[in-house]
Amino acid sequence: MCNIRKIFLFALFVLIAIYGCTSDEEKKVSIFEKGKASFEKGEYKTAEIEFKNVIQIDPEYVEAYANLGETFLKLGKPQGAFQAYSMVAKLEPENIDAQLKLATFYMLGRKFKEAREKVDAVLAKEPENIDALFLLAGLQEQEKNLYDATSIYEKIVGLDENQVRAFLGLARVLARQGKLSEAEAKLKQAVDIDPKATLPRLSLISFYISKKDFNQAEAELEKTIELNPGNADLYIVLGNFYFRLKNRDKAEAAYLKAIEIDPKSVKPYMVTAGFYDAINSNDNALNMYEKALDLQPDDIRIMDTIARFYFKNRQIDETEKYIEKIFEKRPEYFPTRMLKGEVLILKREFTKAIELFDQLIKEEARSARAHYFKGLAHLGKGERRIAKTSLVKAVELNPNYIKAKMLLSEIYFGERNFEMAQKECEDILLILPNYYQARMILGNTFMYQGKIKEAQEAFESLIKTAPENPAGYFRLGLLQRLLGEYDPALANFDKAMKINNKLVDVFTNIILVHVAKKEFDTAINKCEKQIEIVKDHPPLIAVVHNLKGGLYLAQNKKHEAEESYKKALEENPNFLQPYYSLARIYLMDKKEDIAIAQFKAVLEKNPKHAQSHMILGTVYDMQKKFDLSEKHYRAALEINPNFAPAANNLAYLIAKRNGNLDEAFGLAQKAKEKLPDSPGVMDTLGLIYFKKGLYDIAIQEFTASLEKISDNAIIHYHLGRAYYKKGNKELARVELEKALSLDDSFDGSEEARQILSEL
Repeated sequence: MCNIRKIFLFALFVLIAIYGCTSDEEKKVSIFEKGKASFEKGEYKTAEIEFKNVIQIDPEYVEAYANLGETFLKLGKPQGAFQAYSMVAKLEPENIDAQLKLATFYMLGRKFKEAREKVDAVLAKEPENIDALFLLAGLQEQEKNLYDATSIYEKIVGLDENQVRAFLGLARVLARQGKLSEAEAKLKQAVDIDPKATLPRLSLISFYISKKDFNQAEAELEKTIELNPGNADLYIVLGNFYFRLKNRDKAEAAYLKAIEIDPKSVKPYMVTAGFYDAINSNDNALNMYEKALDLQPDDIRIMDTIARFYFKNRQIDETEKYIEKIFEKRPEYFPTRMLKGEVLILKREFTKAIELFDQLIKEEARSARAHYFKGLAHLGKGERRIAKTSLVKAVELNPNYIKAKMLLSEIYFGERNFEMAQKECEDILLILPNYYQARMILGNTFMYQGKIKEAQEAFESLIKTAPENPAGYFRLGLLQRLLGEYDPALANFDKAMKINNKLVDVFTNIILVHVAKKEFDTAINKCEKQIEIVKDHPPLIAVVHNLKGGLYLAQNKKHEAEESYKKALEENPNFLQPYYSLARIYLMDKKEDIAIAQFKAVLEKNPKHAQSHMILGTVYDMQKKFDLSEKHYRAALEINPNFAPAANNLAYLIAKRNGNLDEAFGLAQKAKEKLPDSPGVMDTLGLIYFKKGLYDIAIQEFTASLEKISDNAIIHYHLGRAYYKKGNKELARVELEKALSLDDSFDGSEEARQILSEL
């Protein structure tokens, strides 16, 4: 009995095992078939889930991995596809298709050695495998072995004379060898294989465009459309062709024709919207984007494009509305989260932006854009060293990332690391030879390194590249002024002013040239004419009155100077320089007591007059009566919390006296928001950073300040001290000697001499 029971139990276990295996096998096949059906219907996300379920049942099911790889490709997930094909190759090393897929991935990832190993292995087994030969030809092209590539394409044609891709490849390598007639002949052979096929004809059109043979290109385009009249994409190509030729009317007509042919397709609407966006026809652009969204209301890519359209036009409320709509559907959508980060930077919410970009970098470590914008956010916070690290990483990931390289060049220039700034600019110009801003900074680096000839050539090339841009004339004129070549400098400044007669920096330099030539009457006459030109722009009028004040002061006409400075403050109470100049006049004439009494009288009549508190604070500051100056700066800020001059001077005073640096920083930041280009505010921020021990950022601020006012002894002294603390003795010596050469008795001159003696 016992034996019968054992036999029965054993048989039962066997049946269960067989039934379970059969059940799993049937289940696996059933799910696999469902996955294939979903794939055929274009339901790729569902197919992905099905194929993954099959692999859970049978981790060695080759066909499931192969189909999963195809599905990942459709979903735009190359990493997943690569892993799937790697499993196919591992489980079935003889699978040629998987090996070729992996070779393609390696090639796209620029891992040419690994790609070549895969291709060679396939060709060793199948010497006439056309797909492998195409990959080999592509690898030869990448390695610039053009003759070898030509031989391989010819071999493919010998194996199959209808291989259009081979003729196109031959045309490409022949063109790169300068054999244009032969290249054209091969393209025509490709066209003859299937006269209605669009790819070979479009390749021929691109060839003609590259030769600037636009008539031939247009004729070929029209012929292609004639053969394929219902192909909306061809009208898009035609529109792009006309847009390139700056024929907007024909471009618009072609894009609209594409919509007419295929009104149910999103693509023509999006392309037409992009066209309108490019020509700043914003209403038309938005109309087209909305029509595209009407066709596909749940398409977050269209929503993201519309959000970026609003962002580009600085309609931030609308941008954020679309961002929220996208996040409701896909809260983790990477491109829109990138846009959210850009919005945060624009709103100066730098800490939040950095947190977001850190998350994005965790998810996509090789996203150059994420590293770039993270660097931009750190730059906004004044964290230049961290910013530089992020920007260097962005360039490492994408060596042709122009924006990142441009920002790096500006940081290096600000740090007076002219060699690195020069290198970045030269790298940019190798990619884009006519990139204006890179050429500008390159010229500036040459100028500051004393490479006069190179600087002159750079600025002259700016003028040649863009004769209607005043910047080239201004920089060349500035170089000539610094060299004492006053007449050529004036000629270039005048050319810049003819293009734009409201340029403050250019006009200031014109006045400086006349001062150098002792032509004070000429300079004053020009100021009076300029006041008439800028009469509708109070901040510009204030600048000219301030220049007039300086001209009168240089002639010792203190009363006229005082009146000019007061007029400057009437036009722009936030203008820092006139306050200092007025206080200096009162101190020079030893009339500070009279001035103090005068402004106290004003305050008795009008206790809310912030400017009077500001002037009193400045006078007491110069008298070194710091408690009184602080009292009046604070009073000015109580009256007007956004009064930038008082915020700046109080911040400087607190920092100078080793007070609460956090309070000083907050005040200086407030001043920076109102006066972003003020050299005085830059100097204040630099001093605060210096006191906090952040010498790199301090150097950046002092340098930026000296860009605006290069002859200020105290700022050169501040910069010299920062270099000294950082351990850069040579640059410290240069700056401190410059400070003493400008003024040998400025406040801090004794410390400058002490440091120089130690150096």
